[in-house]
Amino acid sequence: MKAYALICSLLLFTPAIVTAFQSIDNQSVKRALEEDQASRSEENFQQGKFPKFADEMNRRLLVFTALSRGELVTANDFYHAAVILQHTNLEHVGDTLRSMGTENHLLAHFLARRARELEHSNVNWLLVATYNRYLEYSSVHEFDRYALKLDGGIIKARNEVVTDEDRIAVGLIPVSNIVGGL
Repeated sequence: MKAYALICSLLLFTPAIVTAFQSIDNQSVKRALEEDQASRSEENFQQGKFPKFADEMNRRLLVFTALSRGELVTANDFYHAAVILQHTNLEHVGDTLRSMGTENHLLAHFLARRARELEHSNVNWLLVATYNRYLEYSSVHEFDRYALKLDGGIIKARNEVVTDEDRIAVGLIPVSNIVGGL
């Protein structure tokens, strides 16, 4: 009888316990974001200190590991991970800068979308930034034609003549899918 009572108690309180743990931000990802932001501080740039490739790579690998293990849970976790991934390194190719991983920008966009779904309060700028970064460094799409903008905190297409169908035709996410649920 005691075993039965114990099992019933565990079943009754398990959702509360799980919910409590889910409200705790992933501290490793949070620290990685803090390091990411510090490496990009105006003070560091003025002193000629720029983010180190190895540090950038390690932060991205930490995000990939946390994502693959299901350790991104809260809105902040997804937001922090998105910011880290949207800072994917650039390399010179001829006279232009190219992203070393446009897929990271696209993944960052989807992580930002998840942060929004979990009701992060300051994510619209990141949705626009990650989408535009993907466009900017992807050689497939015309940036000026398909880019997004923030207008009073509202996400809009920069070129309002371009329809969702136009975006779908070239393999892009329709604006209505990005702003849906806002």
